[in-house]
Amino acid sequence: MYKLTQYEDPIAFHDKVYSLLMEDEAANNLPLGLLNTMKTSDKYIDPLLLLVENEDDKAVGSFIMTPPHYLVVTLNVGKDDIQAIAEQLHTFCEDSGMTIPGFVAEKETALQLTHAWCHVTGKGFTIRMNQRVYQLSEVNDIQLSEGKMVPVRSGQEGLLAKWISEFVADTEVITLSGDEALKRAKDMIDNERYVFFWEVAGQPVSMARGARRTENGITVNFVYTPSEFRKKGYASSVVAELSRLLLHEHTFCSLYTDLDNPTSNKIYMEIGYKPVCDSMMITIV
Repeated sequence: MYKLTQYEDPIAFHDKVYSLLMEDEAANNLPLGLLNTMKTSDKYIDPLLLLVENEDDKAVGSFIMTPPHYLVVTLNVGKDDIQAIAEQLHTFCEDSGMTIPGFVAEKETALQLTHAWCHVTGKGFTIRMNQRVYQLSEVNDIQLSEGKMVPVRSGQEGLLAKWISEFVADTEVITLSGDEALKRAKDMIDNERYVFFWEVAGQPVSMARGARRTENGITVNFVYTPSEFRKKGYASSVVAELSRLLLHEHTFCSLYTDLDNPTSNKIYMEIGYKPVCDSMMITIV
């Protein structure tokens, strides 16, 4: 028998799930990074934090959702137990009026939970993205393109906002209005340390960001190159240089890729990123 408990306090929730998530820190970079952000800022409004415990009161899973994003799932249980957990999750959602738009989890967990959820609810699903989680502890000596990595500066909010909007449209399930993208861009410039452009002759041509710290690592995300600047090695260069910088302060870097994009996966492996696990983003319909 499993028990689901909702937490309002992210610090108390973190204390409960920390040891479980740290069993595979790189693979769990998303839930760990989200919780670390919640502990130190109010960036996420009304997050859902659900602890899954077994009959011995041991934490065996967590559900984390920052609306309107998908439910981030970690479960360390047997396949036969996932149906029972899905039923309890469904009961919780019915009682609380919560809607789950989809799941993000390790591949097998995502598939098993999705099938169990659809069995309980009668809903269907589509696979939004096949993903792979990578980890890097040392950057390979690769050939860099022309140009250099520079921090995004005050005054570049408009360009950063435009690229954020284009990146989100390409990769995420949400959409951003122009005002929301501009607000996010200003926040990155004002409050974050690791937001960089790759510039050629003073012109930004690609970007990458370091965010979502974990105990020993940090995630590389928002890797984006506008279409007119692609196939010139700029993304490889900015990711390699940013990763090298991040490794001065962290033991490893992690990142998610779209597994159906062979070009980006090849680029990251050439830099030195090694596969950790496969993940899936699944939409409930």
